Amino acid sequence: MSGLKKAVGVCACLLSMVLIFGCAAQNKTAENGGGASPSATVGGASGTKEAEEQTRTVKDAKGEEVVIPANPQRIADISGSTEELLVLGFQPVLTGNTDMGNPTEVTPILKQKLQDGVSIAGWFQTEVNVEAILQAKPDLILAGPTQDGIYEQLTKIAPTVRIPYGFNAFRERFAFVAQMLGKTGDMEAWMTEYEAQAQEGHDRITAVTKDETFAVVEATAKEVRIYSRTGIADLVYHDLKLPQAPGVPEPDAWGGKVTSLEGFIDLDPDHLILLADGSDNILEQSGFWSKLQAVKAGNVYRMTSLQNYNEAFFALGKKAMIAQLVDDIVKHANS
Repeated sequence: MSGLKKAVGVCACLLSMVLIFGCAAQNKTAENGGGASPSATVGGASGTKEAEEQTRTVKDAKGEEVVIPANPQRIADISGSTEELLVLGFQPVLTGNTDMGNPTEVTPILKQKLQDGVSIAGWFQTEVNVEAILQAKPDLILAGPTQDGIYEQLTKIAPTVRIPYGFNAFRERFAFVAQMLGKTGDMEAWMTEYEAQAQEGHDRITAVTKDETFAVVEATAKEVRIYSRTGIADLVYHDLKLPQAPGVPEPDAWGGKVTSLEGFIDLDPDHLILLADGSDNILEQSGFWSKLQAVKAGNVYRMTSLQNYNEAFFALGKKAMIAQLVDDIVKHANS
């Protein structure tokens, strides 16, 4: 168990650095006016009708044109878009969406959704295994912002599209990938369904919590992180539109703020969503814990840090987490 906690801590620190890098890269892309749309056009270099039907020309994150299959059959995804590809009807042959606790395995949700035999290249936000990609024999590679260093190697394997949006930019990444693959209508239909699920969840929760406030906090053995954007916080405040507790600090680029226990003097939510891998953490072992209003009322909803990182940033995981949160909160209120 201690090894897992250390692994989660390392992953969380790595994630923070990656998100900061990713946000900076995305802001630069937006400022340059590039990467916001893949600008897909159907066509082939030969000009023949058959070639036109078989390929699409798209612009990647750097504004470069890439000729890709119109209907790719063997996508290698190292951009973090595997769940979105599944929503759009594509079964990738290789993925970089791995379990934060074990980068040699896919996430629990993907274990249920991916077909047998899908290759793993390692976590998409770190250095991936190029040899694994080569052996997967892809006809299209989707690469994220952290894969620029191996871009030239990837282009020698298959057409490679650089996706400008990383871990914490779910909506932008989904829209880019959908447009690139000619599936914008499918993406919009899914988003409409998702937003309806979120609205229903909002209505069910606020029917019992009224205007009571929420906070999203991650507690480890050494520090406390208060989230206001990205991950579960994005789901709670943006999707479910639940009231944010006063005292939530302005976030750093990765979507939250590392704070001391004294930071809880100004934070006393009615409801607390706690990300922790057990009770042996700095917050629950402190004198502040028992004084929190949410703790006194029993309004604490537990999730693991791994679940946040594995699910809250991706399409299928977001739907699953909304369902879990709504059920937990409503059942508790009615118990």
